[in-house]
Amino acid sequence: MPRVVVVGGGVAGLAAAHRLSEVAPEFDVTLVEAKSRLGGTIRSERVDGYVIDRGPDSIITEKPSALKLAERLGLQERIIRTQDAYRGAYVVAHGRLVPVPEGFALLAPSAWWPLMSSSILSWSGKLRAAGDLVLPRGPERADESLGGFVARRLGPEMLERLAQPMVGGIYGTAPDVLSLEATMPRFRTLERKNRSVALGLMRGVARMKKSKRGRDHAAMGARYGLFISFDGGIEVLTDAIAARITSDVRLNSPVSGLERRGQGFALSLGEGDELLADGVILATAAHVSARLVEPEDARLSQHLDAIPYGSSVTVALAYRREQIPHPLDAFGFVVPTLEGRNLMACTWSSVKWPGRAPEGMVLLRCFLGGEGRDHAADLDEESLLADCRRELKRLMGIEADPSLVRVDRHRQVMPRYRVGHLVRAEQIEARVAALPRLELAGGFTRGVGIPDSIKSGEAAAESLAAELG
Repeated sequence: MPRVVVVGGGVAGLAAAHRLSEVAPEFDVTLVEAKSRLGGTIRSERVDGYVIDRGPDSIITEKPSALKLAERLGLQERIIRTQDAYRGAYVVAHGRLVPVPEGFALLAPSAWWPLMSSSILSWSGKLRAAGDLVLPRGPERADESLGGFVARRLGPEMLERLAQPMVGGIYGTAPDVLSLEATMPRFRTLERKNRSVALGLMRGVARMKKSKRGRDHAAMGARYGLFISFDGGIEVLTDAIAARITSDVRLNSPVSGLERRGQGFALSLGEGDELLADGVILATAAHVSARLVEPEDARLSQHLDAIPYGSSVTVALAYRREQIPHPLDAFGFVVPTLEGRNLMACTWSSVKWPGRAPEGMVLLRCFLGGEGRDHAADLDEESLLADCRRELKRLMGIEADPSLVRVDRHRQVMPRYRVGHLVRAEQIEARVAALPRLELAGGFTRGVGIPDSIKSGEAAAESLAAELG
């Protein structure tokens, strides 16, 4: 009976262990996690009628791995979707909240009139953005920065006022170093196929309007309707995976070393403990895996260690509805870096999702950190709370004390995809493929979201099962 050790109890490691139980139930699997709980950054709290996601709060269904896994786990009836009536967002422009133009698709508009009638861009910025309609295709290149792409096609003001804040909350990386090919290659494809990015989006909208399900998605360029969660928060998913796996689970067990012995491995744990395995899946952050694989492949270790990670902070706050002057007619707001504020974004959680707060109450989640502001994770709770309350007062008119506060620091958990990232990902994958009985999983190569991590974990499990079977 092959023995497999999965290192890391986040969603990638859980997905790997679960997939092994599906494709190779005869394997003896041990899941080892350094911390005291499974789930990694995914954590949901249910208290006094609130459901508070203290890490990620949504799953995109456009990438199907997470949804398919939820269905196999029997969670269909627990899936919830964003509330149709409030789909949309605000952006901070010149110190106030302004609606994101309808049809704006993260980097570019799919409809021109909403953008032209908005106060977010100056008239010179609007005219420069319209230049995308007549500019030639850019030169062929392997990769470029997302910021460089947007500035080249639509101008620097579009980048600074809309694209940067819309993308910043997803990747936590400055757009001038963020890889376009590794994050949003569809926009480069739009340019290649249509010459103009905006024309490509508008043609896509026209096609979607002809389909039975296209009207809603076409109307909202940010595609808010593609996101789901669960009635008890995202942790419903990781709890269900953990309940289904048959692995031996060891918490509070950091792995300090990985040594090849014969055809298998010996893993060193704390206090001299050791685990023997025929195969290993490392489902940890790239810099953690780099340390473990260094004796096996120093060059692989260097590639992994070269992937930068960032930190962030979430602050959840609850208020009575009458304490908030704003109409709360969207999912929240994002903040451009050029506004000079510590706040990166704020999600109006109980507006975005049903059942997140008791009747008459509102749950907000503030986000701080991101590129150049990683130090936010080191600030004390009093300072973080003061920052959030100051910005919510300025932008939303909230003066009352919150009735509930939760602060969560996420240190060095978000991989940042620099320009050329896909080349490094290919190098990592090639070197791992040459190492027998060892697989890597996680969000540091082909996607940072929950579906990407699940896909990575399941692929690692299937590959190792095929090798050991």
